[in-house]
Amino acid sequence: MLVSIRNKTKGWISYLIIGLIIIPFALFGISEYFTGASNIKVASFDGVDISKEEFLSEFNPQKRWLQKELDKKYDKKFDFILKQSILNQMLNKHLLEQLSRKLSYETTTSELNNIIRANDLFKEEGRFSLEKYKKLLRLNGYTTEKYETIKLQELRRTQIKSNLLDSAFITPSQLLRLQKLNDQKRKFSYIIIQTDNHIKEVKVDAQSVKDFYDNKKSLFFAPEQVKIEFIELSLNEIAKKIKVSDNELFNFYENEQENFTTEEERQAQHILLTDELTAQKVVTLLDNGGDFVKLAKQYSQDSGSKDDAGNLGFFTRGIMVPEFEKKVFAMKSGEVSDLVKSKFGYHIIKLNNIKVKTLKSFDIAKQEILDLYIQKQAQKVFYNLTEQLASLAYETSLEKIVDQMDLKLQVSDFFDKRNTQLNQKIVTTAFSDMVLNKGENSEVLELSKDKLMVIRVREKLVKRQKSFSEVKSEINTHLMTLLAKTFVDNLAKNIVDLLVHNDKDTLEKIMIKNKLKWHRVGWIKRDSNKVKTTIVNKVFALAKPINSKSSYSAQNLERGNAIVIDLLGVKTTDIKIVNAVLEKSLLSFESNEVFSNILEMLKSQAEIKIFSRNL
Repeated sequence: MLVSIRNKTKGWISYLIIGLIIIPFALFGISEYFTGASNIKVASFDGVDISKEEFLSEFNPQKRWLQKELDKKYDKKFDFILKQSILNQMLNKHLLEQLSRKLSYETTTSELNNIIRANDLFKEEGRFSLEKYKKLLRLNGYTTEKYETIKLQELRRTQIKSNLLDSAFITPSQLLRLQKLNDQKRKFSYIIIQTDNHIKEVKVDAQSVKDFYDNKKSLFFAPEQVKIEFIELSLNEIAKKIKVSDNELFNFYENEQENFTTEEERQAQHILLTDELTAQKVVTLLDNGGDFVKLAKQYSQDSGSKDDAGNLGFFTRGIMVPEFEKKVFAMKSGEVSDLVKSKFGYHIIKLNNIKVKTLKSFDIAKQEILDLYIQKQAQKVFYNLTEQLASLAYETSLEKIVDQMDLKLQVSDFFDKRNTQLNQKIVTTAFSDMVLNKGENSEVLELSKDKLMVIRVREKLVKRQKSFSEVKSEINTHLMTLLAKTFVDNLAKNIVDLLVHNDKDTLEKIMIKNKLKWHRVGWIKRDSNKVKTTIVNKVFALAKPINSKSSYSAQNLERGNAIVIDLLGVKTTDIKIVNAVLEKSLLSFESNEVFSNILEMLKSQAEIKIFSRNL
């Protein structure tokens, strides 16, 4: 579309049109510009629409994490797999949310509070830090309200799985049989025959190599390749160039004091009761000198805080239910409230401590102030330069962009479409018709929220048939490896045959000739680390020896190697007490199976629509 506009319009009119269109197109994509990501449906579960915006809020963080973990191994195929996984996760959440409502599951804010406070991510020096909690949420794009709503929903959903685990059971006889199987020991010896040791003994005639090339020419093509020139706009690089004086920093501190202020916190205990008569009874006991700690442990029905004498720790406004919050923030330290009614029941509150709202001094918060100042200034510059880059990329050369925007022109190595080292947006764009064939600059590529790029093809290498001389050595090595592998497999089978027929003399000659030796292992269990796990697994997969005789087997190993196994014996021990860890693992497995079956049943009953074209 933009190409046709440029071809058909001239002068200031074309620049006006381009200026209005290209920036939002480049940054957000054409469909989002017209409808907005929040209006694009990617799926519908039982009539509940899932917007692209909602989908991307789940997809993007997981994609960034995967890209960080896999680095250069990440490629476009992971996008497809991840999209399906995210949709499945969102569907499961929807189904479990519906089921939890039908079953009338509910979660208290006290339970939520305890879980948040127990999270090590939010702790400093072993204690929950409200400041760190809010900072981490802010950095990850969450408000406290949004995060806590999500966590409450998660808690409701996990109640279903917890209840399944509590109700799952395995009979004692099953447990004993499984533990005997798990604790089984096996005694064996083995020979490893390595393909690499026999490659030099294999000869491949020249005609076979030529015939392979002639019959498999389609395998030997050098793919089309390109070398690109590119410019990058990076938020990190911009941030390095931001300079600030102490006066500017102090003025920023004055204007942004809310970001450097710790909110007022209150630390309280409560006794929660569901009926008013019992609640009035506890109030009377307190009025008559009753101990709050003892009464909380005896009467409170808040399972999350009861054992800790109703202690709720420190909290700010917006954490507790409105009625509770209104009361506790009106109390004085040491004061005990009358009955406070909320949707959870009747609260009796004791306020123990108050941390007043405080503003960090400029000197103490200076590094934090500097970081925030640089971040905000860099984002402003980045946004302004983004608009400039989008406009210039359309109408001028990369060299002129470099001059006008003080950027650096960089050049890549040659790469083809199968390249997994580069960001897939770069690869896809480099081989697009506009960039590859028409020689134009690309649109602005958003590689991440902090990095943009514009590319142009500098040099092309067309797809071509490789000559025989280029691939002769490669084919020869391939055929030698195949022949060596065949030799190794036959040798392993021959050794097993000799063992079965007890031909010790011939076996000894073969062992000496091929420099092979037995590895005596002795008795091991399934979790043994005396030998590789792959070997242990093969040993425990073999049939039990009959009449105390050895059981022999020849099998393949990784990298084309082979193994000969002599299974000498199998024994089990008499078990009277079941291992608690094994029992817990089996119960967990059982509940997971039931849980998976429930999800599958819910899916079969749900109305599910996926709009793949919008993903």
